[in-house]
Amino acid sequence: MNNVECERPDSLDGWVAVKSNIFEETETFKLGFIVQWSVIEGKFAVTCHNRTLQRQRRKAEVSEDCPMSWAGLFSVNDLKNIHQQFSCVADVLGNSFPDLSEFEDGNIWDLLFLNRRASPGGGDEDSDERDFDTPCRKLEKYFSTAIDVCGRKIVLDTLFSQNERDVEDYFENLQEFKKKSMQEEMSRAKSELRQLLQSHSAADRMVALLDIYQKEDDAYHDLVTVATTFFQFLLQPFRDMRELACLCKMEILKSLEFEDLGPKRIAELQKEAEEWRVKAGNAVASIQDITVNYFAQTSKALAGMVRQMEEDKSRFGAAAWACVAPRLEKLRFLLAKETLQHMRATEMCLNRKKDGIREKMEALSSAVHSPGSGPAPDSEDSVDRLELRFYETQLELYDAKFEILKNEEQLLMAQIDTVRRQIKELKEEVVYYDVCEDPEELQSLAQTGIHGESPALRQFKKRLQTLETKRGNICSRRAYLRNKKDQCIDAHEQKQSVAKQSSKVFTQHHQVQLKRERRKEEEQRRKQWVDQEREKTLSRLRSFREKRPGQFMLKTSQPRTPSSGSPLDPQPLSILSLGPASDAAPSLRPTPKSRKTTKTRKEPDKPKDIPVQIFTGPALTPPTCPPPPPPPPPPPPPPPPLPLLVS
Repeated sequence: MNNVECERPDSLDGWVAVKSNIFEETETFKLGFIVQWSVIEGKFAVTCHNRTLQRQRRKAEVSEDCPMSWAGLFSVNDLKNIHQQFSCVADVLGNSFPDLSEFEDGNIWDLLFLNRRASPGGGDEDSDERDFDTPCRKLEKYFSTAIDVCGRKIVLDTLFSQNERDVEDYFENLQEFKKKSMQEEMSRAKSELRQLLQSHSAADRMVALLDIYQKEDDAYHDLVTVATTFFQFLLQPFRDMRELACLCKMEILKSLEFEDLGPKRIAELQKEAEEWRVKAGNAVASIQDITVNYFAQTSKALAGMVRQMEEDKSRFGAAAWACVAPRLEKLRFLLAKETLQHMRATEMCLNRKKDGIREKMEALSSAVHSPGSGPAPDSEDSVDRLELRFYETQLELYDAKFEILKNEEQLLMAQIDTVRRQIKELKEEVVYYDVCEDPEELQSLAQTGIHGESPALRQFKKRLQTLETKRGNICSRRAYLRNKKDQCIDAHEQKQSVAKQSSKVFTQHHQVQLKRERRKEEEQRRKQWVDQEREKTLSRLRSFREKRPGQFMLKTSQPRTPSSGSPLDPQPLSILSLGPASDAAPSLRPTPKSRKTTKTRKEPDKPKDIPVQIFTGPALTPPTCPPPPPPPPPPPPPPPPLPLLVS
């Protein structure tokens, strides 16, 4: 057989899956094109700027890694090929390409007939006479139109493709593509079943309802098939990892048991076996989580079907509903079965979570009580948090067990209802007898029919009794679990109350110590604040010295008598002189003497600050003279004359 016959017709070798949303643009960018003709190269220089990213970078909203500008040289043939690619994407660009025949390279006829046409860069006079600006503006308009029609990614990738790595971005990962296809199939099956459930209200006759029920069964079967395929696909890598981890662990254990190894090699193999054990445990945990998700999907679909069928039961009579009653019993049975498996898988996950918390608590307690290491400061809090998580997980486990018992009871109730219906149908079955000539024979047959039971009826009753016994066992187990849950809640509440009481007693007995610690913390914060302010002041002084360089001189304070001034007046920290350095020393003004007080009080000696005199360069502006004194006020007017008294 040749190679063509050996190849499979449905083989996917050499095929790639292209992303469906590769050209979707989540953000809108404004692009600007600049086109100029290069006389030296004989090509068009095309530059593209992303105005939106440039504006965002000026506002420091994007990083500098994003490219914002692209450039390239294109001949006329290159631009024509690019136009053909754009036309394949959008036909409306067919007539938008400008005429660039004047910029094409010469051919053999141009060499033979020199006067036929002038070359683009033939002479200085021809170059000066040719219009370069109009075709460039038309090309800019063409590229802007291509951006609007074809999209930003297609235009930029066609014009400025950098490397072949970008081509790989167009292809889908086959595993992700297969997973996405299965998810779409499952979503389609769910939507189809949902539409059928919503169409029940439109069916006003039992015949139409029976047709819908048949379609529902088919849709649910398709959903289960697709979901099983999808979740098996998800489970396969973890199953492989679990099998590989178990095999490697077994090989390591065999080597440790049968081979003569040194202590270092034994320690390495034990460490490797522990790593494989952890990997196997993680794979099992992932398998359990995926199983929980699968049964959650199927039980949710069955719950919707049962709910809709119970609503349909209220719209029809008993006689009409009798033909679909077995379907309702079957759906209830399947729902109880799927929910039971879901809750059992949830129980396994909760047990795994509880075991993990217990291992953490044991590791923490062993680390605390080990003689080589002291207790961690937050170890007690960690133990308390782990205990709280363990308690919450235990309550969730009790709830899951209650749900398991509830679904087991529903499973038994579905079987009990079926058996009771069969017993009722068997009792209501009409029996026709032959004609009897003797009345005594008829009476004996009647007594036999009253007191005797058929074997099928006895078998149904025996099965019903067995189911009732199982239901009683479930009720007793539920009562036992309820008592255990109540004991767990009481123990936790008692422990919480004891912890609160001990915390209250500790607070009462150590109130003074707590106040002292709070005072120390406040003093520490105040000291830190003072240090920060001192550091700020020093930094300001340092910056001032850098800005105003000059001569600096430290001058100690002169001894002063207590009566020369009030000791409460604060002494200035420094004296700043902005005059020239040569005239600054003799121009020191004496401090004015304070007014003497009649009473002198003895104040404790305070540490005096050391004044610092700073001499800088010559002043930038000349010293201004003091303003002249205001003119004296005018003299007051003379008083009016007194009136004369005539006798």
